[in-house]
Amino acid sequence: MKEASEEKLASVSNLVTVFENSRTPEAAPRGHRLEDAHHHPECRPPRSPGPWEKLNVGEAMGSEPRTVSGRYLNSLKNKLSSGAWRKSCQPVTLSGSGMQEPEKKIVQELLETEQAYVARLHLLDQVFFQELLRAARRSKAFPEDVVRVIFSNISSIYQFHSQFFLPELQRRLDDWTANPRIGDVIQKLAPFLKMYGEYVKNFERAAELLATWTEKSPLFQEVLTRIQSGEASGSLTLQHHMLEPVQRIPRYELLLKEYVQKLPAQATDRADAQKALDMIFSAAQHSNAAITEMERLQDLWEVYQRLGLEDDIVDPSNTLLREGPVFKISFRRKDPMERYLFLFNNMLLYCVPRVIQVGAQFQVRTRIDVAGMKVRELMDAEFPHSFLVSGKQRTLELQARSQEEKISWMQAFQAAVDQIEKRNETFKAAAQGPEGDTQEQELQSEELGLRAPQWVRDKMVTMCMRCQEPFNALTRRRHHCRACGYVVCARCSDYRAELKYNDNRPNRVCLHCYTFLTGNVLPEAKEDKRRGILEKGSSATPDQSLMCSFLQLIGDKWGKSGPRGWCVIPRDDPLVLYVYAAPQDMRAHTSIPLLGYQVTVGPQGDPRVFQLQQSGQLYTFKAETEELKGRWVKAMERAASGWSPSWPNDGDLSD
Repeated sequence: MKEASEEKLASVSNLVTVFENSRTPEAAPRGHRLEDAHHHPECRPPRSPGPWEKLNVGEAMGSEPRTVSGRYLNSLKNKLSSGAWRKSCQPVTLSGSGMQEPEKKIVQELLETEQAYVARLHLLDQVFFQELLRAARRSKAFPEDVVRVIFSNISSIYQFHSQFFLPELQRRLDDWTANPRIGDVIQKLAPFLKMYGEYVKNFERAAELLATWTEKSPLFQEVLTRIQSGEASGSLTLQHHMLEPVQRIPRYELLLKEYVQKLPAQATDRADAQKALDMIFSAAQHSNAAITEMERLQDLWEVYQRLGLEDDIVDPSNTLLREGPVFKISFRRKDPMERYLFLFNNMLLYCVPRVIQVGAQFQVRTRIDVAGMKVRELMDAEFPHSFLVSGKQRTLELQARSQEEKISWMQAFQAAVDQIEKRNETFKAAAQGPEGDTQEQELQSEELGLRAPQWVRDKMVTMCMRCQEPFNALTRRRHHCRACGYVVCARCSDYRAELKYNDNRPNRVCLHCYTFLTGNVLPEAKEDKRRGILEKGSSATPDQSLMCSFLQLIGDKWGKSGPRGWCVIPRDDPLVLYVYAAPQDMRAHTSIPLLGYQVTVGPQGDPRVFQLQQSGQLYTFKAETEELKGRWVKAMERAASGWSPSWPNDGDLSD
């Protein structure tokens, strides 16, 4: 019960925050502030003069609308959250109250605060509401409907408290000696407190309309200023008085909880009072649900504004789960690009920040459905904290700013996916595949064209992944197959096929995917030529190799192959070292049979250098770290001695 009560009070505090944020900068208090008003209006004894009554009436009649001060609202939030606000709102001690039972003092406090509260409700309904309604009817300067929306169901709340709740409390206290109980009264009337849900749900909208029409209509502002400067209002603004119904139910719960605690163990009212407390809590939950729904709609509206009010982007049925900046790993550019994500319960909005933020902060680049989405971690040393989001419309390689942020994003994505799958009753425990299968690059054949592939980055290959011809800047440039994501040359991707994930529009695909997707076999297509000794996939993943990593290639022995190579000892060919220009190349530029080679340390001065030597052949390598060099030396010595693994995971030394 205590935890739920604290959660409810936190939601009320959030509501106050929404109210505070909705104030316009122009509507600052003029000539006075309310920081010194330490207690709530309903906690003051009736007709007790407050510090605001010392204000100059001329200032109170100023033309600028007055709003709740920031310090006052922050103080109110802290008191609501901590529960300490009740202790600062003790009513005036009655004569002889020291002789009263503790529980009767609490009932007396409940009655006095209820009297003050009904007076404020009278001010809201019979003064503010009726005066503004009459002014709207007479002048037509502002619509009557605006006034009705601002005050919501305040008339029903006022009638309930003035005609039922307060009289019942008064009668019971008058008859306290003969019938010392209050639980049955509150049980009878507590269900009606659920009407507060409508008022609370409308509160944020009412605050917006109040700020808008105070600035827009001089007559509207004049009526408010006249009432606010009167003695009944205590020179407090309408916004202050509108907050009181929001705070009232938490007040009931605190008082009733203290009443139950002070009751003697054998008190006849204990069972009724406890049941009444549960009913008050239920009413609070009803209001809390309204607050939650209002906050959800407020979040959607804010996203709608930040996206430039684009149509068909934000729907009231959506729920915003997470938003924040990430980095997009580009398949062409070296440095990742800053992007912004909005994750909803049914879709992901992939956005870019606008250079000129006039009316909108972000532009939507891609909308990806959560249904069918897959999320997995990427083990990329160059881009730490990276993960993959694969949807039907597009696949994204993303990088978070920290490991914690990456885990948080992946959990949010997976929770959204699980919720969709559970709702559609299509949940499958193995939706993400085996746990260790984190580097799968190629889509399953049955998924070709149904979802956007993960594109292989340009720098990961130096040759076409279909024909193995090397790329160059003029005659053989890089292209991506839109079906499988491979980097291929123009000749191998000179085909078009309709892809379902792209609304069945024709897209550039490679010959392999074209044949699979269309069923057409081109007559001029030649049979694959016999694989050469160097035409072996680079086995970039640890489960396909005994050892793989980048090594620096030292000396003239390597010719024009470059200063660095992707070196692999494949699991299915454990006695040969293959050296590739890039991790995703389909053909190695060098292969070295390791059987019989000697592995020696390199020249003095650099402990990361080692050599392969046999019959005049000398190859020199340099690892990035001493630890990596040690693992390479061990792997090469095993291969040189003729050792090969007996089990699938035997002898795995790769990262």
